Amino acid sequence: MPNENPLNTRLCDILVDAGIDAEAEVRHPDGSRTDVQCRIGSYTVAIEAEHGSSDAKMREAIRDADAKLARRVCDVAIALVYPDAYRTRRELQAGAVRATVRTPGAAPKGMPTRWRSITVADLADYVRQAPNELGSPETLAKKANIAINSAAARFSDAQAQSIMAEMGEAARGTNIKGLMTDLLTAIMFHANLDGIRHRERPAADARLNHEQPYEGPWPPATVAECRQSGQAAWNLHRAHDQWLAVDYKQILEWSCAIINALPNTPASNAAVAIIAQAALDIQRSSGNRHHDLVGITFCQSVETAKSDGSMYTTIPAATLLTSLLFHDAGIDWTDYEQVTGLRIVDFACGTGTLLIAAANYILEHERTGQRARVAQALLEQTLYGFDINNRAIFQTATGIGMIAPSVAFHRMHLYSLTLGDDPDDGSAKLGALEMLAGLGQLSFNPRPVTGTRIDAAPAPLETETFNLAIMNPPFTRGDIRHKQLDGATEKRLREREARLYAGLPMDQSSNANGFLALAEKYLDADNGRMAFVMPTAMATNPSAAAMRRWLAERFHLQYIIVSYDPERIYQSGNTSIGEMLLVMQRKGADAAPTAVVKLTTNPDTASDAAACAGSIANGQTAAHEWGVVDYIAPEAMAAGDWNAVQFTSNELYRIASQSLWPGQLRNQVSIGPLGSSIRVNMRKCSPDAVDATPALYDHNVKHSSRMEVAPDCYVQPKPTKKSAINTLRKATYLHLPERVNLPTVKNMAVRTTTKAVGSAWECAHVAVSLGTVYISEPERNLLPQWNASAEQLEKALVMILNSTPGKIGMLMVRSNKKPSYPNFSKDGLERIPLPRLTDFAQEQVEGLVAAYDELAGLERQSLPQAHRCPVQLAIDAAVCEHLGFDAALCQTARHLLAQEPMVTGRRYEFGPAAQEALL
Repeated sequence: MPNENPLNTRLCDILVDAGIDAEAEVRHPDGSRTDVQCRIGSYTVAIEAEHGSSDAKMREAIRDADAKLARRVCDVAIALVYPDAYRTRRELQAGAVRATVRTPGAAPKGMPTRWRSITVADLADYVRQAPNELGSPETLAKKANIAINSAAARFSDAQAQSIMAEMGEAARGTNIKGLMTDLLTAIMFHANLDGIRHRERPAADARLNHEQPYEGPWPPATVAECRQSGQAAWNLHRAHDQWLAVDYKQILEWSCAIINALPNTPASNAAVAIIAQAALDIQRSSGNRHHDLVGITFCQSVETAKSDGSMYTTIPAATLLTSLLFHDAGIDWTDYEQVTGLRIVDFACGTGTLLIAAANYILEHERTGQRARVAQALLEQTLYGFDINNRAIFQTATGIGMIAPSVAFHRMHLYSLTLGDDPDDGSAKLGALEMLAGLGQLSFNPRPVTGTRIDAAPAPLETETFNLAIMNPPFTRGDIRHKQLDGATEKRLREREARLYAGLPMDQSSNANGFLALAEKYLDADNGRMAFVMPTAMATNPSAAAMRRWLAERFHLQYIIVSYDPERIYQSGNTSIGEMLLVMQRKGADAAPTAVVKLTTNPDTASDAAACAGSIANGQTAAHEWGVVDYIAPEAMAAGDWNAVQFTSNELYRIASQSLWPGQLRNQVSIGPLGSSIRVNMRKCSPDAVDATPALYDHNVKHSSRMEVAPDCYVQPKPTKKSAINTLRKATYLHLPERVNLPTVKNMAVRTTTKAVGSAWECAHVAVSLGTVYISEPERNLLPQWNASAEQLEKALVMILNSTPGKIGMLMVRSNKKPSYPNFSKDGLERIPLPRLTDFAQEQVEGLVAAYDELAGLERQSLPQAHRCPVQLAIDAAVCEHLGFDAALCQTARHLLAQEPMVTGRRYEFGPAAQEALL
């Protein structure tokens, strides 16, 4: 086998061509040699390579990489293996390698190594992100919170109230811990400035309004010097004042305001010293993950986070989204005018993670030869951010400033906006959504939208046409949005929302859709591109269908990326619901399909996210490195059909999306009352109580392990809910789930031994029966010449809904908030694809009823084991025999369903071995 040295040299050349500061065959004073050494900012990345993809070669590459870390000749290392066939640069450049990032102490013994297949064309991005794996943001956030809590505890309640009063309206929505969080961020920025203390004393600069040269002491004290004495607060304030002579107004004026508000006591100096030490500790150990840490700690300090829908985007999600947004964007990275002419907006920027990710991507890829000027243009011209939280805007400014702390800047396009009553005119304001004005009714007279730029007084917003929009908008349920406000203000805000959304295909229950419309309004009409984090439910909820169609009219959705990784179904760090990534561009003449990427492993590091983005962009995800790719045809997108996201297996989705049943389909169940109303309006009681009604109150999988179950309790209306007595009269035998934990569920429909209301189970009525009010007059002639009782049809429907075709039909209409624990809305349950039983002969339905009577009392196994459950096999056999469903197709669907992550609660397994395990 040839030596890998020539390949190392060729790899180094490829990385240098991609803008990486790289050198091959680097010798160290201790006599060791690094195959390829790269400089990423202030970090050294060592690449240790082997030629040959055998297990032995992989182990050797890891040993070499770990040895470099042990000798401390690098900060982070990458173990890499070349395939045996590679010999020339052309073969290497057009091919792929296997790689894994190694960091000090990051690989405990016994833990499997995560090798990634990466095209060499994407390797530069993988290397750039490697330092981001230094330090755990969750661990650092815990340390930061300990310091923040300790500092806040130095102030009495009276002192804390006094400090908040001194800060005034600027600190609305936070507390003393929030101010300590902001101070921590500012001091971390100060620590970055410590690295450029060699800067000469500032001279007069008309652009920065410095009329006279700076004549005070220079350079400012470092963070370490400030905290050493008993005057930490005063020392830091003085140092920040000195740095303000250079600029950094958007960041350091806020920290000075916080220190000014603190009482002049030893406790204040002790608190600031604690925060300063934490900032230094974090800076030493966090790599480039500063902003992941800030997102975590900031959201924990925002008292209104739940009502606002405040989310912080994880760094891996930001890396993935940004990489795909810029991929094929047609940017000439060598053209200074084109690069600095970009305009990028986030209308709900929060702590700025996505804007910072976009800025870093630009700085990593620009080849203009004028990096400092590009960095300054990013800070002053390119990036636009809007948010309702003043502190979030400060955090964004700090994070953007850290991109290039040696660059002085005069202004930033970062704006805080009003949510609630405007103090000037008393009108209700909805933050950035005010900028929707004029999109709806033509008669709607929009009022000027005013915001406070971080470095200026309140004024009408300065907006442009943007090339790129990137956003993780707030999404909160309508019943909790604005709950931090008083009732009258909340009412005015709801009325304001209705006016702004008028004429738009808005799902009023979620304000996230409003940000899609807002970004579309300000996006370049010809070549604009958008990238969003959205709840996965937006792809499946009937209420969002109009919004999906609206998007398809205006954009070509390139990617819909949804996570089926049970360990990380989300893209935001402070949520547990399923989230998807949308990447789209203005619609052109082509009618390309939309790639639906179903991640079976959601990247949890920035390096992995860069590799995943390259795999997706290059169409290689189908190789199962990250998941499964399916494609939605343009006509399906135009119809708002995004149901390809509903199953990991493309084959299972094909089975579910075709006509499952012979003959005509007709909805056969009417739902109501909703189970959640039982929880709200009822209470458990004894059987002898007035108005006591049997209820199937809980979704106890042990109690409901059979298709026929007894009610589990009695309920009656709460004393203040007497009107709910009408709900009790709607008790039924047939019940469908409202929410269900798929890894444990045993039945998707049950029939109670007596009429009952449901809580976790929805009351369902047979909607097609001879002579019922549900059949309109023109349809009566379609009925067969026999009279099926409601009992027969209920039993037949329970059999159908618990069969494999029935289960996958139900899962196709679920609201995909959490794949393993989905909701079933009323609209969804009423769209379940079911065969119209009136199309079948009497003996066919009676055959199902006979099978139900035989099987209804038998214990069933849970859904992951259903492919081996004798009762499930018997149900499927009866349904196939009496209704004509293809038995072989039913068997295939049953095995595929048992492999779905939402059913198993485990990551998806590929290949023949996984299939054999199911048999």
